[in-house]
Amino acid sequence: MIELRISNTAAVHLLVDRIEDEFRSRIKTGIYDKKLSLDDLPFSELFELAEIAAFDLVAILPYDALMKETNINEIVAKAIQSLTVIYQKEKFTAYTPEMAAALLISLKNIYKIADKEKLHLKN
Repeated sequence: MIELRISNTAAVHLLVDRIEDEFRSRIKTGIYDKKLSLDDLPFSELFELAEIAAFDLVAILPYDALMKETNINEIVAKAIQSLTVIYQKEKFTAYTPEMAAALLISLKNIYKIADKEKLHLKN
């Protein structure tokens, strides 16, 4: 197993930055009102932003970090659990590595198809 070394503090910082970017993007497109803040969002919407942010961050990691056996699911789960303190939403503590794995399975499947079809050779 490849152990990815990133502190939870760094992972949470990256996650929060990406959540804020996604939130601002949704304000610009009119999905959310300009007067709204992240603290005003219900848990379900904040959770959606957190999962989108986690997916985006993992998608920019090197291929091996996702396709080989790593601790990425644990890193994602701990970072999302840590959002409990930042956003005062206790439900974040229930996030598990299995939930992170389910979130990332579609990305892994895309990588598997690309590898099988040798799409990287056509670029």
